[in-house]
Amino acid sequence: MKRSSFEISADELIKRILWRISSEVSSDASLFILEKYRDVFKEVDPREGLSRTGREIKLSGNDFLRKRTENIIDEKNVIVSSHLGEREERVKLVCLSYSNEPLGLLLLSASSEVNDSLKAWIKELELALYYSLKRSTEEEGYRRLKLVSRLTSVLETETHSEELIYKSLEIAREMLRVRWIFFLEKFETRFLLRAAIGEGTNPLRGIEIKISEEQLDLLSQERLFVSAKKSVISSLIFREEISVGSFITIPLTVEGTILGLIIAADREEIEGEFRAYKHLDKEDLKMLDDISRRMAVAISKIKLTSRLELEVRKLKQLGKKHEELISEQKEQLFKLSVLHKITDAMKRSFDRERVVRILLLGATDTSGLKFDRATFFRVDAVRSLLVSETRVTSGRRDSRHDKSVYSDLSRYLQDLSLEPYDSDDNRLVGSIPYPGNLILERVVLRKKMVHVTPEMLRLRVDELALMNRIIGTDEYLIAPIAGEEDVLGVLVVDNNDSGKKISNADMEILGLLADSTGVALELTENYKRILQMAESLEKERNLSNYYRKFVSSILQSLESAIIVCSVEGEITELNRTAEFLLDLSREELIGKSIESIRTKLGSIIDLLSDAIRIGETITLTDQHFDAFGEKHFDVRITPLREEKRKRLSGVILSLDDITRRRKLEQELKSREKLAALGEMSAKVAHEIRNPITIIGGFVKRILASSDREKTEEYARILMDELQRLDGIVGEVLEISRRKSKPSEEKFDLVSVTREILAGFEEKASIENVKLVLYAKEDRIEYYGDKDRIKQVIINLVQNAIEASDKGGQVLITLERKIDCVSFSVMNGGKTIPEETLKRIFEPFFTTKTLGTGLGLSICKKIVEEHGGEIHASSGMEGTVFTFTLPTKKFGRFELEKDTDS
Repeated sequence: MKRSSFEISADELIKRILWRISSEVSSDASLFILEKYRDVFKEVDPREGLSRTGREIKLSGNDFLRKRTENIIDEKNVIVSSHLGEREERVKLVCLSYSNEPLGLLLLSASSEVNDSLKAWIKELELALYYSLKRSTEEEGYRRLKLVSRLTSVLETETHSEELIYKSLEIAREMLRVRWIFFLEKFETRFLLRAAIGEGTNPLRGIEIKISEEQLDLLSQERLFVSAKKSVISSLIFREEISVGSFITIPLTVEGTILGLIIAADREEIEGEFRAYKHLDKEDLKMLDDISRRMAVAISKIKLTSRLELEVRKLKQLGKKHEELISEQKEQLFKLSVLHKITDAMKRSFDRERVVRILLLGATDTSGLKFDRATFFRVDAVRSLLVSETRVTSGRRDSRHDKSVYSDLSRYLQDLSLEPYDSDDNRLVGSIPYPGNLILERVVLRKKMVHVTPEMLRLRVDELALMNRIIGTDEYLIAPIAGEEDVLGVLVVDNNDSGKKISNADMEILGLLADSTGVALELTENYKRILQMAESLEKERNLSNYYRKFVSSILQSLESAIIVCSVEGEITELNRTAEFLLDLSREELIGKSIESIRTKLGSIIDLLSDAIRIGETITLTDQHFDAFGEKHFDVRITPLREEKRKRLSGVILSLDDITRRRKLEQELKSREKLAALGEMSAKVAHEIRNPITIIGGFVKRILASSDREKTEEYARILMDELQRLDGIVGEVLEISRRKSKPSEEKFDLVSVTREILAGFEEKASIENVKLVLYAKEDRIEYYGDKDRIKQVIINLVQNAIEASDKGGQVLITLERKIDCVSFSVMNGGKTIPEETLKRIFEPFFTTKTLGTGLGLSICKKIVEEHGGEIHASSGMEGTVFTFTLPTKKFGRFELEKDTDS
């Protein structure tokens, strides 16, 4: 140290000592400074102001360094890490320390010679490192002391929390010498950026950061993150593309509540400062924590002061409001008394015009509610208009009645309302449509009062233009006069002449007055309706007598037997036809229980209570009653409802004699069966005639021929025709057979289909048609009648081949679905017309020159016996026949009831 001057910087001093050491050993000496908070020695370059080179020696990989404090020069293998990875180097190692406090490492080449001069320079290096660090610490302490004084001034004088936080953070940034410092205000799990102080690109992820409670606890516990690159939590706060060396997070807690987070990031390197490491350390953490606590106390003080000032202002305002409230209450009590008298006057009048006059007079009289003007609008619901009717202005009335002689306001208003009155304002005449007008819809449709102010007039100038033209002032109240259901009118009051403001108390009183007026107007309407009802009831009574006689006449004229019963089962009415059918007179049955005629109507009686219970009509056709001989009836049991109350009052039993109609229908059915049988016989005879004719011809040839070969040939032809004849008979028998339960047999539909297609290969080859089978599965097992299912597939495939064009293709698709198996055959032949498709499954219907027309109808019958369905469709792409079979095991089929064909 004696050889060096303190006038030079610490960096320059250490640089010169290292140069002398390198000269002693004739090779470069490497200096590593200890960063004790990270358990690592970082190499510094003396030529670049002791900046980091990127090489480091970790204690975790070199455990022997933890026990060394003396500067003994040993030859060791040291693991050195860099951006290229880790490498083991053989060096002479010197542990630099002062007073047993480790400072760093000095690495010399393994071939270096150690002498007393080298040891002396190493001592000089240790001393330079120690005093440089100590001097830097003292200078930093003095600098921070001055900044603490500035911070104290800000915390004691600032009266706004936002300014206090910003200025405090500026000072904290200077103290910590960080590149950036932030304050994020807490809103539930979100933290919003409120202050950001720093230079360069902002490293924060965004102005809003979501931090869960667990992550917040982690930030509050660790708080100091020496290397953001290795911290899991750093990706939550900072952007990936911006490198942040180290950072501190401190919660700002005010009165037990976390107000936000203070984040200091990336310590700056200051020229002339000597520091063993460049990251933030525990001293920085302690300092920022102290600043945070002092800020919390200052913010709490500001809030407390603000609350105290607010309470003082409130107390003054409460005193003033208390005086105003007493005055308002006196005025309100007076107006409530007036309201009672106005209501009493309206209730004593049963004329609508008088009620409206009393309303307007009471609202404007100096002994009443004291409004300057009151206007009444009638609601025209049919045209959706507000029609102006009457206006009364305070102080413009010339009355014959002296108010001073009246002790009761109610009586005065009643007498005054009898005087004729003409509106004094030409603007009164007019109407206002309210649909689409939000202000008037609120009044008329939602029954809400509206206080129109100058501000509202500016904002709603279009909606209030017509109303303002009639009222002529910029402040008024619009109150709905509502009945039990609808709004009957609208009352508008204002203080245009006096300029007095309309208060909330005025609105409440006017609302009560409007409600009372609505009740009074409904009473007048009800009174009119009662008078009208008295007249109409007399008319209805006369009309009811006429209708009763008219209905009775119609009932007695009906050919059906009609019996009417009450809910209790008492006979209340019947017609002449019912008397004749039951062989009992009206007098014998009216008032008796329906059970008295059970011997004649039987179990039909029980259905009467069922019809009343379910409330629906019960219809029975072709019913026979032993009591009425050979006659048959259609029975209809209809609940009898009261039209107005919508409840059941009884039941109507109607018996319609259908004996003659039934005989005619049976005769018609018999004729239809004979006609169908004749048509079927003609078609069968036609189909059988051709093979019989051929057989007859060849029999004659056999008789006439003596050639054995020709005889055998004729015999083969005869056998073919006999087989054809047998097939026709079999098809006729099949279609005539009653539906029955098919036999149960387990078989593979895919293999059965392949066998059938193999049998058709020769025919398809002759017709130049390609057969294609598409099945998603190799096996599809099914329970059913194997032979009959094969018959269906053979018929469909054969038809498809015959319908295909030369060079065409027949596509057979077999697919298992959720609850069924689907089989379809598609050909690209001619499109089948819609009319033909509708009849294609009918027996004996065919479009071929040859054939019985029974093949598809037999297919349909077989599929339906298995519980399935078959259908056909035809279009531009071709014709498709598809049938589906349910996959539930046999026993699933619900056979249709046998019917006569």
